[in-house]
Amino acid sequence: MAGYDVNQKPGETLEKYYRRLAKTADQRLVRLERAADQEYYQVAKQWAYARAVKDIRKWLKPGQEPKQLRFNTAPPTDQEDLLSKISDIKTFLTSPTSTKKGITDIYKKRTDTFNKHFGTKFTWQQMAKYFESGEAELWEAKFGSKTAARVIGQIQKHKDKIKKAIEDADTKDIRVDNQYLSKAVQRALKDNSLNIEDLL
Repeated sequence: MAGYDVNQKPGETLEKYYRRLAKTADQRLVRLERAADQEYYQVAKQWAYARAVKDIRKWLKPGQEPKQLRFNTAPPTDQEDLLSKISDIKTFLTSPTSTKKGITDIYKKRTDTFNKHFGTKFTWQQMAKYFESGEAELWEAKFGSKTAARVIGQIQKHKDKIKKAIEDADTKDIRVDNQYLSKAVQRALKDNSLNIEDLL
């Protein structure tokens, strides 16, 4: 599905082309809606899905709001409009996040980059959980995005020491290489709103 051919086939009329793309796009929308109820894929209704919904809405008639928003409706009668709607459908179908596999691949890439950059060993599932739980926003609000990532990297790097400190309820002696980061790590460990244990 990820390599779906979005080009018009020889002998395929514009309307048939539209219907083929729209039907495939709608199947993906349904799969993303199902995926959004599964662990690690709550973001399935963001990214490509959210863009598709926005594009579908712009083709609705005033006051029209169907129960399910889908591409495969009566094609626009004006050829220019039809080509424009086909372009919207192609944008969705060629987006990596229009499939569950594409979402997984993006998580894996982000995790690989994070692990390489900060010397951590997170799995893509751990990172997915971190972003889906709203933890990312909390950390970024406390430290800013770059510092948050570096602090999380340090916490995971020293996880055995930190696990022991949490068990002993003594987190005041956790020191890391950089003095500024060390203070930030201390702040994070003392902050009850941050879920440290999910990072260990």
